[in-house]
Amino acid sequence: MSKATPLARLYIKKLTPENPPYQVDDAIYKRFDQRNNLTVGRSTWDEQIQSYAKRSKETRNKLIQRGQVGYNIKDYALFLSSGVVAYRNGTEINHSNRGLTSWKKLGPELPGDAERWEGTPEEATAMVKRVARFVGADLVRIAPLNRRWIFSHSFWSDGSHKEIVFKPVDEPVETDTQMIVPENMQWVIMMGTRMDESVISYSPSPTGCAETRITYSKMALQVAALAEFIRGIGYHAIPSMNDLGLNIPFAIDAGFGEQGRNGKLITPEFGPSVRLCKVVTDLPLVRDNPIRFGVVRFCEVCEKCADECPSNAIPRGSRTWSGPSFSNNPGVFTWHLDNESCRKYWGVGNATNCTACIRACPFTKAPGLSHELARTFISNAPIFDPVLRRLDDFFGYGKQGDASRFWEKK
Repeated sequence: MSKATPLARLYIKKLTPENPPYQVDDAIYKRFDQRNNLTVGRSTWDEQIQSYAKRSKETRNKLIQRGQVGYNIKDYALFLSSGVVAYRNGTEINHSNRGLTSWKKLGPELPGDAERWEGTPEEATAMVKRVARFVGADLVRIAPLNRRWIFSHSFWSDGSHKEIVFKPVDEPVETDTQMIVPENMQWVIMMGTRMDESVISYSPSPTGCAETRITYSKMALQVAALAEFIRGIGYHAIPSMNDLGLNIPFAIDAGFGEQGRNGKLITPEFGPSVRLCKVVTDLPLVRDNPIRFGVVRFCEVCEKCADECPSNAIPRGSRTWSGPSFSNNPGVFTWHLDNESCRKYWGVGNATNCTACIRACPFTKAPGLSHELARTFISNAPIFDPVLRRLDDFFGYGKQGDASRFWEKK
């Protein structure tokens, strides 16, 4: 448990691996093709999605000229510069085996006669968790590598489209047509990095969205450093941000939390105000168990993220087994977002990304006793969920903040 959650034992329910907090129909579910992802895939081949991106520059210019708070040139400069580590120098958060997500060792080798580290899975688990926190992760937990969450194909901005396969090879390798993951790489180390909820409160302005970009830049360091450490002790590692596979179900398997109506992972510690990255490895480890703390039941009655979504992309009502387009993967019982509407708003309406649903979520709170008590009621007494939603509104949580205050801090 996080030290930030002193009452966690009262509301976090540990589950067995056979009883995760999600439902999948394997007769329907297929591994997702990254080519159909709105952020990286369809923006390179779908003319409709490309048109949104092309209009982004025009939108940005109009908003800057309008002089709206949070949309000045310095705000957009902050947004763009915050992602410099994650998006430049050969690294892209959505692309496998590029820059800091390289599948090969990045630094100098240890002496050739050095023997690789040997220890128990328990010792290895404690060691990698210590390293993950040292390089900046706020949360770190481990799960077996569930292959259903790995993309069927990887996709790059240059149009490359390669199948991801598992083979009995010695090390991960990329060929002209395939991304080959060794069959013995059976563990995924999930890391979560908190986003400052006080900055997220300015969303969807570029000032607020800069918090996502700076977090991605932190993640680039984390995955590269942890993978390099694991290679340094004699094992193989694949660093990954948004590439290779689906972060949210991996994180749920590792015990980070549950998926909410807004499509985001919601954690006990930080709500949805967290970004995820991962390292896949053949280093034998010990898994963490999935958890439940009342998120899905609360989301069924809350709908605050849907109220605040500027693109109306978040569905109301009950969960379903499929979504409105091929960018939704059928076979998972959840709330499936209208991804096209969300992506259109990014380009045409805001010229950045958007985290309004994270800002609005009642689980997005700084650590504190009152918030811990609310989580305890949500987990143990769902009859109070409608009341807690109204109290969240009454105390003014989730409203968009004044982005000019960001620049007042010294």
